[in-house]
Amino acid sequence: MKTLKRLGFALVLLLMVHSLGLARQSDLSKPIDVRADSSEFDEKAGVQTLSGNVEITQGSMKISAEFISISLENNALSVIEGRGNPINFEQENEAGELMRGEAQTVIYDARNGTLILKGSAKLSQPQQDLTSEQITFNAETQKVSAQGGGSSGRVSIQIQPPKSDR
Repeated sequence: MKTLKRLGFALVLLLMVHSLGLARQSDLSKPIDVRADSSEFDEKAGVQTLSGNVEITQGSMKISAEFISISLENNALSVIEGRGNPINFEQENEAGELMRGEAQTVIYDARNGTLILKGSAKLSQPQQDLTSEQITFNAETQKVSAQGGGSSGRVSIQIQPPKSDR
């Protein structure tokens, strides 16, 4: 049960960091439901793995992946890595607007507070879309950086104009 609690905390943290603090706070008090084709915990190595159609929900938060690995060091969260084709996540913000993201690989390093979305990474928030080969968010500095790559080799950002009062 401790591992499941760590998993839930880690995944909520992953999505909250990803959504740049705009996630629905009430989701944190909701139960976490995890479903996968298989789950294994290697107590000696401190690694929990979920594989095959992994689905995680908590309130409005939804994560789907093919594989998620959670590593612990000294019984503390160390690294979460998820892979998918792609890995998808979504959550409502406080205004009820849907935020979405996807990437081939997601790596959250709890030791230094960085979240990396790799491989056709996309982040869609209200009024802004970001597409790049790699997107990195540093929770400590509150900075997002994106690096181009892939076929275009460029970062793409689309910002919506303010809504008209008309």
